[in-house]
Amino acid sequence: MRIVVVGGGMQGLVIAKNLKNREENPEVVVADVKQPAKLPDGVKFQQANVLDAKQAAELVKGADAVVLAVPSSIAHEALNNLIKTGVAVADVSFTPDPPLSLHDEAKKHGAICVVDIGVAPGLSHILVGSAFEQMGGLDSARILVGGIPMNPPEVFKHAVYFNPHDLFSEYVRPARARKHGADIAPSPMDVAIEKFHDNEVGQLEMFLSDGLRSLLNSYPDVADMAELTLRWPGHLEAMSNLHKMGLLHDEESCRAIASQMGVRYPASEYPDMLLLVVEAKKGAKSKRWRMLDRHTNAQSAMSRTTGYTTSAIAMLLARKQFNEPGVHAPEKLGHSPHLVQAILADLAERGVKVTEDAATPA
Repeated sequence: MRIVVVGGGMQGLVIAKNLKNREENPEVVVADVKQPAKLPDGVKFQQANVLDAKQAAELVKGADAVVLAVPSSIAHEALNNLIKTGVAVADVSFTPDPPLSLHDEAKKHGAICVVDIGVAPGLSHILVGSAFEQMGGLDSARILVGGIPMNPPEVFKHAVYFNPHDLFSEYVRPARARKHGADIAPSPMDVAIEKFHDNEVGQLEMFLSDGLRSLLNSYPDVADMAELTLRWPGHLEAMSNLHKMGLLHDEESCRAIASQMGVRYPASEYPDMLLLVVEAKKGAKSKRWRMLDRHTNAQSAMSRTTGYTTSAIAMLLARKQFNEPGVHAPEKLGHSPHLVQAILADLAERGVKVTEDAATPA
């Protein structure tokens, strides 16, 4: 078994290490234009530029699956080149919108591709798809998710766990959702902040965010759908004040503030935990899943949950457990109970446990 991980950044290396430490002992190759400073034990490196169609085709010869973990700015073009080789792709690159427009091209070449396969979107969407399948449709679906510091700093009450400019865009980008059957897209900071209590973590706050992505199109008849981002109390007040002063709407000032926050509150100084809750209802029935993961063995919870979910799906493709040509949103996997079980078992084996509440009256 041969798996190629395209992208030598931190996330790509976490995925490569996870894939290599499997009982199948696959050959794992990290590919990028420049070799990383340190590769995981047993992982090989191959220099390649996947924006060059010929290099992409040469790279994936003999591969059972490819993981695409490149910057979002080049992800669409890279995926298009990989699709034309007919290889199976697990894509965790997160373009501004999932590249489902490449579906017909993938079918033409017999390529199997699952996109948006991190934790949220990704695992969250798989669970919504599972609820939809199990209950024969849904009236509502809600995703609550947040990567937060285990010990938050004063005032800001948060830390920067990925690109700071992408983080700040969460507070500015219109939050696409559905309410009472109507699609909405308000500014996140213009919507009322809600409270949420978790029995293990404690009191949190949450705001409407733009994380539903493909779910809105996959399930157009679900009347109420929302993703809300979880934060410690106090953080959203700080962001709301910046919003009220107009500092988040001016691109130059927003980028400057984001950069400063990345310097002052780096992930390296504030180990994280990640909480994911997925709730779905149909009539008097409901389903609820919960996952809480913490920074472990020098790996952030966000990196673990994103990378391990990606690795689990890459293994499904490499084993040919999912083999439908086309570009698929992650909720597609949720419609197959055996695939959902395989993914959750894979995560649990690596210490990331998803628990499910029994269906209860709404």
